Amino acid sequence: MTNLDYITKSLSGLNVSSDDIEIIMVKAGIDGNASVNIDACDNAIYNRMSVILKGMTHNVTEGGYSVSWNMDAVKAFYNALCTELGKPNVLFSRPKVRNKSNIW
Repeated sequence: MTNLDYITKSLSGLNVSSDDIEIIMVKAGIDGNASVNIDACDNAIYNRMSVILKGMTHNVTEGGYSVSWNMDAVKAFYNALCTELGKPNVLFSRPKVRNKSNIW
């Protein structure tokens, strides 16, 4: 399996275009034809999630045909990737409750 195969299969459920996958690999300095380096590919996906999200920012409806994105699934995928890599979730963070009792 090559790096290109791994990234394509990893992102297949998100309908990421081949152009976007190529951008992810170029920005990460990954050779698509080289033997798979899972850590490098997963880190490239984590670091370039903005490329994946750019195509999912809108819903399209035209003449009875509709395309919409399941952002909860995208958030779950990204959160699982962050947990697996041990990195912070910088895109979809949970709101934090802070103690503001000292202002009274």
